[in-house]
Amino acid sequence: MNKLKILFITRDRSQQMEKSSYYLGEEMKKQCDLMFWYKDGHIKTILAQIPNKPDFIFLNDFLDPTLCPKIKGLDKINIPKGMIFHDISYQIKIRKEYINREKIDFIFAHYRDAFMKWYPELAHRFVWLPHHVNTTVYKDFQLPKTINWLMMGATVRHIYPLRVIMLNAMKDQPGFVYHPHPGYTVVQNAKQGSLVGDEYAKEINRSKMFLTCNSVYEYILMKYFEVLACNTLLLAPSTQETTDLGFIDGVHFVAINRMNFLEKAQYYLSHESERLTIAKTGYEMVRSYHSTEARVKHLLSNITKLISLRNGK
Repeated sequence: MNKLKILFITRDRSQQMEKSSYYLGEEMKKQCDLMFWYKDGHIKTILAQIPNKPDFIFLNDFLDPTLCPKIKGLDKINIPKGMIFHDISYQIKIRKEYINREKIDFIFAHYRDAFMKWYPELAHRFVWLPHHVNTTVYKDFQLPKTINWLMMGATVRHIYPLRVIMLNAMKDQPGFVYHPHPGYTVVQNAKQGSLVGDEYAKEINRSKMFLTCNSVYEYILMKYFEVLACNTLLLAPSTQETTDLGFIDGVHFVAINRMNFLEKAQYYLSHESERLTIAKTGYEMVRSYHSTEARVKHLLSNITKLISLRNGK
């Protein structure tokens, strides 16, 4: 059977702090016949310059110029087209207009329930593409667990209120460490001392527990996957979406809220055996079902089905 031919229109994300799109593309290269396009242009001109006619065109969003180049003429071609939506809370009206104007067939988004809430009229075009984790970067380095509780990332009150509450409650606890978000930029522009790539993963691996939240939007963010992949106990809120992705409270992670996070953080510090068992089970689950390799296999299977659906087969 011939490999699926996909044109991935994206910016080069290899030097960015946030590399999920880069990891996705690198894994897709292994599993399909992938062609990259990084520059602005007209789609018909692009198709004339690449080696093969693609079975599917995959666009890495359209609003952020660091994610995707500007492409004209998408509504003029008949090849099935799909687009990743990253920040689905941003410019909702513009996103809806673009999808209809450019005749984008399918929308790949990381967050199912929020998408259905904000884009109900596009539900028939939705494809769930949850976050994934590159297990060659996020892994168990077997470093000494020298940090009792770790928190990393943004603490903007109106977006991450629970993080702010936890930070204020935990900041004076012995063994608690907090690192602010380094910002979305290229690696070489990161502030001195910022933890990125392997160093970020190693810091997670040094911690016994990692406290985070899912924002006011109740997103299952990348940290859910990254923390478990480093064999560290995750303390974070639970929703139906986390459950449907296989994150079971007390088995793979520990569900918390603003009323019980401190009690649970203290409990699992003094109950090491339970902490290690849950962390290990979560580690194995994420590596099996949510690695970038596993996610791409599912993605390509979905795209094959979508092509058949689009072509009426």
